[in-house]
Formats: sequence, structure tokens, C-alpha cells
Amino acid sequence: MKRFWLVYLLCIVAGTAVVYWTAPLARPYVARWRGAEGSADATARTDGSTAGRPAEPRDEAALRDVSPRSQPEQSAAPAGADEEAPPALLGIYRAATGDTPTWGVTGQRTTYYKLDGTRQGAVPGGVLFDVSRARQSSKGAMIECTFLHNGATNGPFLVSRKDVNLYTASHTKLSQRQLDALKTYYALNGKIGARKQELLQASAAKNPHFAGANAAYQRYLAHVNKAKELTERRDTVTGPERSQLEDQLREMKVAEVRLKAELEAANQKFREWKEQHAGEIAKPEQDPEIKRWSAEMADLRKAVPGLAL
Repeated sequence: MKRFWLVYLLCIVAGTAVVYWTAPLARPYVARWRGAEGSADATARTDGSTAGRPAEPRDEAALRDVSPRSQPEQSAAPAGADEEAPPALLGIYRAATGDTPTWGVTGQRTTYYKLDGTRQGAVPGGVLFDVSRARQSSKGAMIECTFLHNGATNGPFLVSRKDVNLYTASHTKLSQRQLDALKTYYALNGKIGARKQELLQASAAKNPHFAGANAAYQRYLAHVNKAKELTERRDTVTGPERSQLEDQLREMKVAEVRLKAELEAANQKFREWKEQHAGEIAKPEQDPEIKRWSAEMADLRKAVPGLAL
């Protein structure tokens, strides 16, 4: 009886040892038998049981079959669509009273000046610039700025506040598509303004009273500017020179009344002819080019909500 138990225990120990050492070696065969060869779970278990062994080379023919055509196609989003965000979410707004603008875009043909006030030239609408600071001058509210074009800078210059659009934050936060849309929008706005001016001048040229009204306006404007210049000079001098300037300004005040009356009379004749010949005057809102540009602006406005007005 003792021999039986001894043999029984030895068989149990031997059987357990055989199962413990040989079971991992049988796993690949069991996997093939079950039809699961190549599955991710079977591969992971096989790799774990054979740690330290060199990996079996993959079939070269299978590698050659992997090509772009055999891969599943992925839908492509429009370029830049994922990284674009509405300007408001980026902190970009049209600068209001009390805001500190940091950049802007010219809204129409804009005259620019040196910092000493000397006129330099003009730029079209849609020109991007960085803002340095706001300034006051004899021409009104001005913006000191530096023009930006293709990575180059030009300035600093002064531009009139009324001719430009100012914004907060930084234009570098906008995508290239948004920035291009904003610049193109105001470039078209400048073209529309120039086209309207062209049509109005052509209509005015038909008016026989246009030349007289324009000449009266130029005389009146020159007189007012000269009076302003003399007034500034009078405020800086004393003695006989100041008295002489005051006498001259009093005479100019009388002449200004006469010149203003002549201007009003010339304008009245101009307006009467215009009303009598309304059918001969071009209507800018019906011009084909202005209509086309306006439609393009409407589409561009959607790319930069809140920035293009």
C-alpha cells in the first residue's frame, strides 16, 4: 500500500512538470488548429512565450503587396480648416474707443506722410500695417504705423485714422486664408470707392456749371487755409507784427463772407442742372463692376466675421 502511494505521488509530480514546461510550446499549434493564426492576441501571447528568440521574418511578398492603393482612403479636410478659429475667439476685434490697436488694414486709397507731416504718397485699400501709436496733428487724428508687405516693412509713416481699420491682438493669430480674405476685402472696397468717384466725376463733367462751382470751392478753400495759417502765426508773435496780422485777418473775414456767398450761388446752379438732367447721370449702384466687387466682398466677409464691415 505504501508503494502505491509513493508511485501515485511521483506520477502527479512528473505530470505536473511535463504540463508546466510543454504547454507554452504547444500554443502555436493550438492557435493554428483553431484558425486564429496571425491574430493580434495570439501573436502577443506567442511573443511573450518566446522572449529572447529572434523574430521570424515576414513574408516579403506580403510586404510588397502593402501599397497606397491597398490602404483605406481617409477623407481630407480643406486646407487650414482645422486650425482656423473665429477672430473673436482669438481676441481679435475692431478697435473701439478705449482699446489699444496693434495692427490694421487700409480701407481705401490712403495718403501717408512722414512723421514731420510731409506728404509721401498713397497706398490702395487692403494694405496691412502694424500700429505704433495714435497721434494728433493739424490734419486730425493720425496713426503712426509701419507697412507690411511680403515679409518686408516700410516706415514709420502717418495715416489718417478715418482711412484705416484698426484691430486688437495680433494679425499673426489669423490663418493665412483669413488674413488674405481681409486684405482682399478692403482692396475691393478701395476699388469700389475709386470707381464711384470716377463715375461721379464723369457725370459732373456733363454739368455746364461744374467748372464754375469747382473754381469757387477752390478759392474759398485757399482763403480759409490762409486765414488759418495767419492765425497760427499771430498767436506766436507780439507787438506791431501781431497788430498787423490782426488787421489782415479782419479784412480776410469780410472777404470770406463774399467768397462763401459766391460758392453757394455756384453750387445752387450746379444742383438745379443736376435735378433737371437726372436721367443723364450715372448711378454707381447699377454699375456692373461695382455689383461684381460687392458680391465678392459678401463672400469674403464670411471668412472674417466681425472684422470686415
